[in-house]
Amino acid sequence: MWVNAWASMRMDKDQRWWSFEWNFLESVRNQMDLPERIIIKDDTLREGEETPGTYFTIDQKIEIAKLLEEMGIPEVEVGYAAGIKEHAETFKALKKEGIKMKLSSHARMYVEDVKKEVDEILAAEADHINFLLVPGPALKTQNDVLNRISEGISYAKDQGAYVAFGSGRVIPRYWEKFLHLAVEAGVDRVVVYDGNGCALPLAFKDVVRVTKNIVKKIPVEVHTHQDIGLAVANTLAGVEGGAEVVDVVFNGLGDRAGNAATEEVIMALEILYGINLNLKLDMIMEISRLVENYSKTPLQPHKAIVGKNCFIHESDLHIEQIIRGNWVTWELFQPQVVGQSRKLIFGSTTLQNRAITAKLEKIGLNPTEMQLTIILNKIKEKIKSQDFISEKELEELAKKIIS
Repeated sequence: MWVNAWASMRMDKDQRWWSFEWNFLESVRNQMDLPERIIIKDDTLREGEETPGTYFTIDQKIEIAKLLEEMGIPEVEVGYAAGIKEHAETFKALKKEGIKMKLSSHARMYVEDVKKEVDEILAAEADHINFLLVPGPALKTQNDVLNRISEGISYAKDQGAYVAFGSGRVIPRYWEKFLHLAVEAGVDRVVVYDGNGCALPLAFKDVVRVTKNIVKKIPVEVHTHQDIGLAVANTLAGVEGGAEVVDVVFNGLGDRAGNAATEEVIMALEILYGINLNLKLDMIMEISRLVENYSKTPLQPHKAIVGKNCFIHESDLHIEQIIRGNWVTWELFQPQVVGQSRKLIFGSTTLQNRAITAKLEKIGLNPTEMQLTIILNKIKEKIKSQDFISEKELEELAKKIIS
C-alpha cells in the first residue's frame, strides 16, 4: 500500500522535485485564475538597495544585472531615474554594457512637476515608467489626485513610453475610479501593491481578481512586503488571482522586513503550480551569494531555498534514507537544481546505528557489532568538542578501526 502511495507522488519529469498532489486537483485548480505566462520582474537593484545599511555601486549593479539576464530574468527595476542622479547613471551604464532586460524606473506621481519626472526618466534611457501614487504635498485634494493620474499617464504615453501605474494604498472606494482613469489614459500595466505587508492572501487575491475584471487584457503586476511574513504568500495569491507579473527581490531584501524573495517565488511557481518559467534555476545560489556579499546582509542559515541549512542532514533516519537514494523522503527538490549541495553530518541525533551502518555499507565496510560500538563511542567523544563529524571524518575513523 505505502509503496504504491509513494509511487503516485507528482514527480517532475526530470526527477528534479516532487509536489503535493493535492495542489493539482481540479477542486483546487478551479479556485485559481492562473495566467498563461508569468513575468519575473526582479527588484533587487532598487528595493534590495533600500535594505538598511546596503549600498550597491554601479559596477556591482552591472554584475548582478548580468547574472539576472543570464538566468533568464526579463525585467528589472533599477531605481529612481528622476530622483537620484546615480540611478540615472546606472540606467545608462546598464544599456552601455549591452543589457537587454527591460529596465524599469519608479516614477513619483506625487511630485510638483510630473512632466519633468517623465522627461528625466526617459533621458536616462529607462524602458518602463512605473508610476507610484502616494500622498504628497502636490496632491492636496481628491481632484488633485484624480487629475494627476490622468495627467501623468497621458503625458508619458504621448512621449512613447511604456507606462505602469499603481497606488500605495489600494482603497476599495477609490481603486475602481483610479483604474478607469488609468485605462482611459492608455496605461500599459497596473500594479497592485501591498506596500506595508498588511494584506491577507485571500484579500490580495480578491483585489487582483477585481482589478483584472476592470482592466481586462492589461497586465497586472504585484508587489508585496514582508512585514508580517506573508510577502511570498501574497505574491502567489496575486498570481492565483490572475496577475501576470511578479515584482520580487533576491534573498527577500528590502526596506523594513523586506520583500517577496525572488528565489522563493520562482521555486514555488515551478514546483507548486507547475509553471515553467524558462529560467536557469541552477544560477539561484550564485546570484544569492553575490547579492548577500554586496548587500552586507547575511542570510539566515534556515532561509528557504538558499540558506546553508537547506540540505544539511543530521537526523538518523534522514541520513539513512538519503544514502539509500530515497531523497524524496525528506527533501522537496534536489539541491543541484538551485546550485546547492547536500551535506550529511553525524552528531547527537545520528547515533542510532541506521545512518552510520548505511554509510559504511555504501563505502564497502561491514563492521562487526563490537567495531560498530567502538565507532559510535569514538563519535560520541568527538562531538563533545566539535558538535558533529563530517562524512569524511566518519570514513577515516571507520577505516582505521575496521582495519
